[in-house]
Amino acid sequence: MQKNFIREIKYLLGKVPKAQWKDPNIRGIVYDFTPWHRMSSVTVQTSEDDPRDIGGWKYYYSAESDNSRIKAEIEQYQQANDWRVYHKLLLEAAEALLAIDFSKYGQPNTSESFRLYKPFSVQVYHGDEIFGFNY
Repeated sequence: MQKNFIREIKYLLGKVPKAQWKDPNIRGIVYDFTPWHRMSSVTVQTSEDDPRDIGGWKYYYSAESDNSRIKAEIEQYQQANDWRVYHKLLLEAAEALLAIDFSKYGQPNTSESFRLYKPFSVQVYHGDEIFGFNY
């Protein structure tokens, strides 16, 4: 599963417009996975963005996917229609984010020697904002 999320997120990161990656105010990225809508996207966050208002961010929905790389995960959720399955998938997505080398996009690596590297942050949120992962 995690490999599929890595492929999906890398695909989305590659679709983010280059001008967004060059913005000197970038401070992180949010991965949004809502399998009940068959939707997956990334949003680039800048230092001016209010962390509590993702919809108001400068680069809201930087890239959206056709989900071809995570069909099995979407089907797994839809067959179970269970929040526990969704939470398990979000954990896989969060681990996938930590495995990605963001230096390819002109940003600091996510982690180094098992410690998170700041100021760049990666985030995964529950679709109904019940919980999220902030790294």
